[in-house]
Amino acid sequence: MTPWIIRLILALIALEVGICVTLLSEGWPPLRDREDALFQKLLAESRKDENFVIEKTQPDPRTRVVRPLVSGDPQPYLQIAVDEQAAADLHYPLEPEDWWGLFNHAHTIGCRVAAIEEPLSWEGEGLAHLGRLASLNTALTQFEKVVVTVDLERLPRSQPIPSYLRASAIPISNVIGGADGLRHFNSVVFPTSIDFAPNTQFSFRPDENTGTDNLAIVRWGKHLIPSFPLAVAMAQANIPPDEVQISLGDHLRLGDGPIVPIDEYGAFRINRANRPLYLERLAVEAYSPSQIGETRQAITESLGTVPRSVVFADKQGEFASSARNSILQTIADIDTLPRPEKIERHRRMSAQKEILLLGAIAVTAALIVGFPAFLRHFLYLVMLVALPALLVLMHTGSEQWTLFAPVIATALTGWILAIRMARYLPSRRRSKTPSGGRTPATAKAN
Repeated sequence: MTPWIIRLILALIALEVGICVTLLSEGWPPLRDREDALFQKLLAESRKDENFVIEKTQPDPRTRVVRPLVSGDPQPYLQIAVDEQAAADLHYPLEPEDWWGLFNHAHTIGCRVAAIEEPLSWEGEGLAHLGRLASLNTALTQFEKVVVTVDLERLPRSQPIPSYLRASAIPISNVIGGADGLRHFNSVVFPTSIDFAPNTQFSFRPDENTGTDNLAIVRWGKHLIPSFPLAVAMAQANIPPDEVQISLGDHLRLGDGPIVPIDEYGAFRINRANRPLYLERLAVEAYSPSQIGETRQAITESLGTVPRSVVFADKQGEFASSARNSILQTIADIDTLPRPEKIERHRRMSAQKEILLLGAIAVTAALIVGFPAFLRHFLYLVMLVALPALLVLMHTGSEQWTLFAPVIATALTGWILAIRMARYLPSRRRSKTPSGGRTPATAKAN
């Protein structure tokens, strides 16, 4: 067997190992995760001054989608105070007809997202009561998005989750890792009087007394209920619940919207931003159609532009209180959080090019087999250093990439074969024979 045939066999063995590791890297989750982590680390090193995210679900397995992050812009708000003092000349608690007037007023001003902190629940029966609720639901359908709340509690015996709450819940399958650290609830204190509609997002009302004032999500069985501030952020970004991805102890991502830091218990970890940009009007000042002109003038003087969102909540007062972050402050903080912007597609080398790359490595390894031991090991060390460096340059200098494990496996296999198989190669020195092809012993005998 000639040296070239032996070298060809060694090159084919190394190439086969590289192809097998390639298939393993694509199908074995631990190795695939290591490749993804290495890709993210290299990208982070090349973009030290930038923040980005890598999409977990890729439309094409050979394409990695990278999304640079940009800071969000503060949004103006119209807040209508609905506490007892603000609604002094109206019914308190507010009746459906009072809310009907407030909703129509806000929509006429130009607000398209309505967020109501107080649960809308009334007891009653008869056609008159049903007519009042029907008028209220009709007023809510004018808005693009409506965020309403319910109060939750935990009872010894669990209750089935209501259909309206289940439709607004985040699937627990969207949580990366376990969800055991979340607060559990299993009952609604008072059922809502609002009909569920496609533009409605239900949430739980944060309450300092129950320890939910800073929670972003809570758990009800296999469903996650968003808090009121989180639901407002979802509504403003037009993100449905199934597009919310959660990594407890790290962040909560609202699709293409903001990325919200949370702890392992589902609580917000947000740095306080500047004071919210808002205009506050009392309920008695934003009820009658005759007051629309005054509200518009106040918006022009205070904000300069009509807010897209209106928040119905208790009067804010001073924001300096450290005992409890206001609802509007939390909503405003979420507005300024980073969010994905453009899409960068980093495509993997084609299968033909990857096979050619592994084949070139295998052939190079086979050619070095016959070198002297010192030079052989030196060249392999150079190759093991140069190949990863070449891959790093390809990852950081262009939007093309390939897997690391197959390249390293092919080079290491070639090195091991060189150590073990070099002794079996025929000697490079040829024995000198006289003319005619006879050996010296044969010539002497003759």
